[in-house]
Amino acid sequence: MLGSIGTTAAQDAETTAQYNVGHETEAGRAHARDIAVEVHHEFEALDITTVEVTESDLSVLGDHEDIRFVEENIERSLDLPDTDPDNQIQEDLEAEQWKPWGIERIGALAAHERGETGCGTHVAVIDTGIDPTHEDLHANIGEGVAFVETTIESDEAWADDDGHGTHVSGTIAAVDNDFGVVGVSPSATLHPVKVLDNQGTGTDADIAAGIIHATRKGYDVANLSVGEPETTQTQTEAVRFAHEEGLLLVAATGNDGHPHVDYPADLDEVIGVSAIAKDDSLASFSNTGPEVNLTAPGTLVLSTMPGNQYGVMEGTSMATPHVTGSAALLAAHGLSNDEIRELLTASAENIGLGPDQQGSGLVNANAALEEVEKLEGKALAK
Repeated sequence: MLGSIGTTAAQDAETTAQYNVGHETEAGRAHARDIAVEVHHEFEALDITTVEVTESDLSVLGDHEDIRFVEENIERSLDLPDTDPDNQIQEDLEAEQWKPWGIERIGALAAHERGETGCGTHVAVIDTGIDPTHEDLHANIGEGVAFVETTIESDEAWADDDGHGTHVSGTIAAVDNDFGVVGVSPSATLHPVKVLDNQGTGTDADIAAGIIHATRKGYDVANLSVGEPETTQTQTEAVRFAHEEGLLLVAATGNDGHPHVDYPADLDEVIGVSAIAKDDSLASFSNTGPEVNLTAPGTLVLSTMPGNQYGVMEGTSMATPHVTGSAALLAAHGLSNDEIRELLTASAENIGLGPDQQGSGLVNANAALEEVEKLEGKALAK
């Protein structure tokens, strides 16, 4: 739900702030709403309400027996490693379709040759939006939604005014044609879920709303190339609800070069993705830790950019869509989120990094699909 709902209480000059309030009953929800200057989100599936309250009323907010928790609605921001600006926009892609190195490295091109393109799969890109008119994406874009406003003129509220979401989307599902680039799952349907603005920022509740939306829509996979060190109850409950309902969540481990995986990639219900370079070494910026599940190409990643352009970006944000696209290829076979996760990890390639760096290894879309074919063959044999 975009925008405010509920109370119309007048706001005075006193400072206000947003809080996510978990409640046990309708009485607890009513208590939060009664105190609020404004209600921003209602998460009925989670029994959480995002409210804006005055500083003087904050102490009263949690003063009810049916309130489970009160936590600040934290602002989240993209945190990408520095990229050489001279490499960002590529001018020489018009003559032919380029095959980005990461797409080939994870076996996606081999999968395409066998007719595996992710047709019928639905992928939510929970990010800054997608360029709705991009020549290499628009044919694959389905229904979108925005939880933050776009700053550009467009017929679509979810239009990308930052570039990050468009780049991520190209790696997942750029169309296989005669120009531009090709994605891991070039026939999958992309659903833009805009939760980050033109500065790459959005609140914890905005992101949770995006996760719940993708879950309610019944999408197969959701890409979360966003993360922060801080864990919150609101987003954790959204992630767990999504997993229970069958959505596969794939998230970036973070770009600080620290031995600490960002949230929500550190949750058990999420596939956490670290990043490697072209020589299979760990990318210098990639966060690591025991919560890493898979690794994927994350340096010098060529993909789509707004305005029918193509460019290079780096980060675990760019590694994550390689795994998301691979998951989409498997989802086309009707597999559950847990089955896809198991196949991706079991078929991953050991590239010689430690388990905290690579998890089960480098994602290998073609190898995972070979395992699916074996399973399907056994089922037919019975």
